[in-house]
Amino acid sequence: MAEVYARVFAEEGAPFSAEAVAGALEATWLEVQNAKPGDRYGGVSGEQDFWRAFLNRVRGRLDGGTLSAGTFARLVRHFQQPDAWTVYPDVVPTLETLAARGLPLAVVSNWDSNLPRVLEMTGLRRYFCTVSVSAIEEIGKPDAEIFRRTCSRIPIPITAAEALHVGDSPVDDVDGARGAGLTAVLLDRDDRHPHVSDRIRSLAELPARIDAASLAGTAPGAATPGSAARRNS
Repeated sequence: MAEVYARVFAEEGAPFSAEAVAGALEATWLEVQNAKPGDRYGGVSGEQDFWRAFLNRVRGRLDGGTLSAGTFARLVRHFQQPDAWTVYPDVVPTLETLAARGLPLAVVSNWDSNLPRVLEMTGLRRYFCTVSVSAIEEIGKPDAEIFRRTCSRIPIPITAAEALHVGDSPVDDVDGARGAGLTAVLLDRDDRHPHVSDRIRSLAELPARIDAASLAGTAPGAATPGSAARRNS
């Protein structure tokens, strides 16, 4: 992703290394998460303003500059294209396995309203019986409400205690889901949280986790597997 921003910034006459852009993106995103957890987009109508302000903060962190309207429009167009996204290789096999077992699958995500379209473009939408997106719901993780809404939309009767949530944030996903009464597992692809006991490094580990829970009599009746796709460079 940093390569995309670096390339577009350079086209605007502001060349930065991909490493510098990646650092600015991460630092700015952490600021946003700390300042406004949950739905940080201000609803669907606030998304454009959110992303424009976010990218201006990134650019300002790099050289004190601002983003032109044309550059912002080019970035928006880029991430609306199917080839801007790659599905992690462990995602589809895991979803196929869980779906074959009859487990209803759902999405709970802190994302803007483009997520349902991204899921359609990447061929993932068909696996999920419901998709809850913070910008559309106007509430997000770690608030318990978005988890409860999602459980209520699953087309078979299910309680929060019967649902398993998988996500890549210790706070938004693990703490948030557990606060709503769900079981939670951290997806730690980059081994950033070795101190977390209930974690997996790949979604491919999830079916075995569910098998172990079944033997213990605590198997989930639904799952919300997370971190399925990434932006391309």
